[in-house]
Amino acid sequence: MRRWVFLPLFLAGCAALYILQRSNASAPITPRPLLYIVADTQREAERIPLALTRVSDQEEIKVGQKIAMDYGLPSQHSDNPDVARISAYLNSVGDKIAEHVQRKAIPYHFYVQDDRNLVNAFALPGGHIVVGRGLLELIESEDELAAVLGHEITHVDNRHAIGSLQYELASRKIGLGEAYQIGRPAVEVFEAGYTKDQELEADRVGLGLAVAAGYSPAGAVALLRRFQQLEPADTQRAASPIEEFAEVPFSALAEYFRSHPPASERRAALEGEISARGWDSSRPLRPLGIRMIFLSDAGERLNRAGNFQTSIERFKEALTLDPTYVRAWRGLAAVSWRSGDARETARAEEEAIRRGAVGLDWPFLARALAASDPKNGLSRLTALEEGAYGNTVYGVPAVNDSFRSAKVNQAGFEFLQGNKNALADFQAILRDAPQTPSIQAAALYVMAWWTYRAGKLDVAEKELQNAHQILPGYGGVDLQLAWVLTDLGRQADAETLVDSPKQIDRAERQALQAVLKWRTEDRQGAALQFEAAARTDPVWMVPGYVENNYSNAAASVIKQLQAGESARRLKEMQERRRRLVQR
Repeated sequence: MRRWVFLPLFLAGCAALYILQRSNASAPITPRPLLYIVADTQREAERIPLALTRVSDQEEIKVGQKIAMDYGLPSQHSDNPDVARISAYLNSVGDKIAEHVQRKAIPYHFYVQDDRNLVNAFALPGGHIVVGRGLLELIESEDELAAVLGHEITHVDNRHAIGSLQYELASRKIGLGEAYQIGRPAVEVFEAGYTKDQELEADRVGLGLAVAAGYSPAGAVALLRRFQQLEPADTQRAASPIEEFAEVPFSALAEYFRSHPPASERRAALEGEISARGWDSSRPLRPLGIRMIFLSDAGERLNRAGNFQTSIERFKEALTLDPTYVRAWRGLAAVSWRSGDARETARAEEEAIRRGAVGLDWPFLARALAASDPKNGLSRLTALEEGAYGNTVYGVPAVNDSFRSAKVNQAGFEFLQGNKNALADFQAILRDAPQTPSIQAAALYVMAWWTYRAGKLDVAEKELQNAHQILPGYGGVDLQLAWVLTDLGRQADAETLVDSPKQIDRAERQALQAVLKWRTEDRQGAALQFEAAARTDPVWMVPGYVENNYSNAAASVIKQLQAGESARRLKEMQERRRRLVQR
């Protein structure tokens, strides 16, 4: 009987499709919209009897708890402090919005799925709301987040979520109690989204919940405007500053657009609702209290890609939002070092250490101070070390390994400045340190770098050989030893170490191989190896980075390789332009 109901609709749709195809419409016409109409209509028809068997709030809560448990939400835990901070923030904002729901018996819980490929959010029955990290990266204000959470809360409050599950269960001819066993497949039902009307309803009602909680309606409009820039139909997408900021995984974002109506339509509907309800869109937007996390994520990706200036801007923007965020200070130090700016590296690392960062920060800071402030750098390093571990300034608990790292780098700095007692001081530090291979090898490796930078290649070789004997293959010991050996003219010995499968820094290995080939008069091979190194990691085209990390002799060779690679790139660009002109 039900099929006869759909037959007139199907025939009318076919007729409309025929007329449109015969007209002068410029847009391509396909049967797909018709199939969507038929499918949605049939789906809504399937829902009619489900209203007669409405699930109680308590039963919905039980079903939702079981699905959430099977999905691992209640036990969700991460050692990453950023994830914990995001989760706490989501619950803080979500709780404000949930105060205004109709069904007060439903408790709400908010979770972050720590996956930037999930550019979406979904709601499970019983008030479990999941937001993907990929979606959070696109949000720029708390008001935008409130609109997203309000949208998902509405899917629960207006029974879209439990209704969707009822439909799926009914279509499989099983009872509602079976929801306790369907686990992950149930979650996929909610990830897939709802009907167009339900999505628009969730936009409208959800924004009302956010406004009732004190948020500006302009947040939802701003977010949908950003989504318009990212929709596949937008041909200007590649030039969007949003992509530059977030490096959006568009394949994942496509799933969001498939499960929601077009952003332009949603935006127009919300703007009409805002006008009709008289909501105040001039209310200022609140800063997103976790945005510095996603700005730092973007900064780290941009740093790895060699886009140093934009990376620096992201970290500085993060610190404008939260000057206490240590990760952003460390990220700023890292990208500044790779961009060749030792002065900014030292400033950022000092701030990171003052705010509690220790350990690997000490060698980084010491090297930056040696490069940018050789006159006062040692006193700055000493004062900071005394403040951190003497608890005289910063109140940072002393950590033995980090304390030794600070002392080793202090001794190295003194050696660089010509202090004859520095090596003896270092040996004393080494004797007092735990005799575990990793700690001993690490200390020798750090001191070897300072002696290498001071031009004392024989001392550097000795320290590195000792580190190699204590813990073969430790960190970058063999690679650093290869740099020392090539400066000593022992190219064959250096080549043996470079070819070791233990060398994991591919770009540095390629750069060192280029230097070795240059010094053995294989200029063509050197150019090819250096081209590969610069392609693997753009940092090798930064003169300041090379000068701050390697000996004068090695830096001199790399400078010539950089000049050759720059000339090759210029010639390649000119050739591309010539071909374009000829077309």
